[in-house]
Amino acid sequence: MSDSTGTIEITTKHMKGSVAQEAFNPIIEIDGEPHVAQWGANTFTVAPGHHTLKAYHRWLMFPQAYASSTDVDVAAGETVRLEWRTGGAVFSHGKWSMLPAES
Repeated sequence: MSDSTGTIEITTKHMKGSVAQEAFNPIIEIDGEPHVAQWGANTFTVAPGHHTLKAYHRWLMFPQAYASSTDVDVAAGETVRLEWRTGGAVFSHGKWSMLPAES
């Protein structure tokens, strides 16, 4: 990472016991641009500034199951760490959480 970029690290998790969800990769949108992600850690290099994140995954007849959004500000040289976890029901929103910075 250079001093002119920042990093967003998103760990995606599904509800315990929902291993069937692993058949569908999560999608993470950064400022409206979709990225196919994986369950677990995902790292994205971004320009410094304000970013809108949205996460979801396809599930049966739902094209954006567990969809939810959050906003983050990323400084040059900074890594912002978040977690996105699916909810209890396919029509519920996923939950975003900030994670502590690694030392």
